[in-house]
Amino acid sequence: LTTNPLIAHANPSTLSTLQGPLQDSIAPGHWVGRYLGLNSRTVTWTFANTSPSQVSQGLVDTLQGLSSERRAKLYMPNFDIVIADEGRVHVLTWTKMEWLDSLDVALVAQGDDTVATASFYATGFLPTSLPGAPLFNVALFFIPFGSNGPREMLQDFRLRVVEGLLRKQLAVPTTRASGQEGFGAFG
Repeated sequence: LTTNPLIAHANPSTLSTLQGPLQDSIAPGHWVGRYLGLNSRTVTWTFANTSPSQVSQGLVDTLQGLSSERRAKLYMPNFDIVIADEGRVHVLTWTKMEWLDSLDVALVAQGDDTVATASFYATGFLPTSLPGAPLFNVALFFIPFGSNGPREMLQDFRLRVVEGLLRKQLAVPTTRASGQEGFGAFG
């Protein structure tokens, strides 16, 4: 696996494409949000008898294989996989209105297993389609905001579904050490 910003690209606006990496690198919406749990969620998944590179490639394949309908249901019709290697997968995801959320998955081998620490979080209060959004979002970092999903907070929903789809991709059953149960809403 290699680091390649063109691994998967689903056409956010030019302005979002330009501002997205800066917004992602500073992620002011995550500064407070990670402590309040409103727009940020981190879970741990364990994949038995699977290497970090297999999990990384499986996640890339899972995301690239999402239909436009599934991407829309996950509120991430646009995304860029910017890092995909045996230690980490990092994905910029844009909603239809171009709010930027990041999926970051750290992968560590533990014996024959892989432990993945997956975080999904909002990067800012304003969408990246707004000129100057990264700067304005730094100024607004202190405003708490939530991201509602279908029946739960959006980041919880996304992580649950992505884990289920990834497990199907890898054909690895859920274990008790996993952060979520079952195969998710699309299973």
